[in-house]
Amino acid sequence: MGLFGFGKKKAVLDAVKAKRSELEGKEGVAAANVLNEIGKLYADANMVDEAVEAYEQSLEVNRTMGKASAALVKLYNKKRAAAAEAKDDEAIKYYMDKVTEMLAISKDQLRGK
Repeated sequence: MGLFGFGKKKAVLDAVKAKRSELEGKEGVAAANVLNEIGKLYADANMVDEAVEAYEQSLEVNRTMGKASAALVKLYNKKRAAAAEAKDDEAIKYYMDKVTEMLAISKDQLRGK
């Protein structure tokens, strides 16, 4: 990784640290919104695993379809594609199951569950 890459990663990590401090005392939608911002920072920096973790935390706090769920489907598909390229059948299945789980959440919400 070149200096630019290192500088960008450090900037992202600094921004994430600042956002994490904003989580103090926040709950529900307010906390989910901050976690979504953290997920976006990571995703924009192509730090996929970290982005997935932040978006999953957002859904744990506020289990409604929105930014987190849409971003997660994209990231899960990105991870699934990488697994397919690596011929990792176990990871392919794992990420397909995660996408299916997101679709189930969406259906449940549409049905009012």
